[in-house]
Amino acid sequence: MASSPPQFFKVILPPSLEHKKLRIPPKFVRDFGHELSEDATLAVPNGRPWRVRLKRDEGGVWFDDGWYDFAKYYSVSAGYFSVFKYDKNSNFRVLIFDFTACEINYKREEGSKLDKRSRQSAANYSFENFKAKHKYRECEPQIKKCRKEELVEKNESDDGGGGDIEYNLWDLLTEMGICISKKRRAFSTEESKRVLKIARSLNLKYPTSLIILPSSSITHNSVYVPATFAKHFASRDAKSMEVRVSNQRHKFMNMNVCWRENDGFALSMTELVEDENLKEGDIFIFELISKRVTVLNLSIYHL
Repeated sequence: MASSPPQFFKVILPPSLEHKKLRIPPKFVRDFGHELSEDATLAVPNGRPWRVRLKRDEGGVWFDDGWYDFAKYYSVSAGYFSVFKYDKNSNFRVLIFDFTACEINYKREEGSKLDKRSRQSAANYSFENFKAKHKYRECEPQIKKCRKEELVEKNESDDGGGGDIEYNLWDLLTEMGICISKKRRAFSTEESKRVLKIARSLNLKYPTSLIILPSSSITHNSVYVPATFAKHFASRDAKSMEVRVSNQRHKFMNMNVCWRENDGFALSMTELVEDENLKEGDIFIFELISKRVTVLNLSIYHL
């Protein structure tokens, strides 16, 4: 009996469409990345193959040039999910499912123009339009459910190692638009579950970074904020920043900043460590709520 082809699925979130690229799961890349060339083909049932460029960087391997055109052609929207079946030699068969969890109708006349409705649907890719037109809060539970099932599937196939969970969690947070440092120590299984639960509860309106406090932050009274979050700042000349601590009825603190060579920065938090009785493992959520005059909102989740 022939074995089933390797496959993975992806929930299509706004950043995948806004940034015009889709990340291939790290576990799949570790297993089959050596087979992937610079170009891949994507084909839906009874559809012509689409050539898509594969991009490799420190964040992983992505469907890049050509992915947006493929998604636009089939009117893929944020909240859809797709199954990718790997047929070797960088060839993928793709199944696309819409908000109803049913497979879409792929029928298109090759070479014909998209109808007005399809063009409009494909063009409206911004996160704000997605929330307004597709009732984001109503669709979000379905997205979360798919993401949760993906994490459970990874856990069950992990033999307790934890490595796949770590990479999958970083993938999930990145696609949700949450910045997290890749230099931190590995996540434990319990940390992964806790982080995911917190991430799902967030109302992502501003650039956001999630930080699990290491013991060094408590020892040195400072917290490192990754460069992926700092890139959103209008200016990197600031010597201090206003931080609104939500846990203290919106108390404002002025924290000194020490910029790093990699463009991340460390915030001094001597007063905060004492006031909040911070411990290793506590989780910080930073949100950049004002770019013109840098103001960060800080939510703290104690262990």
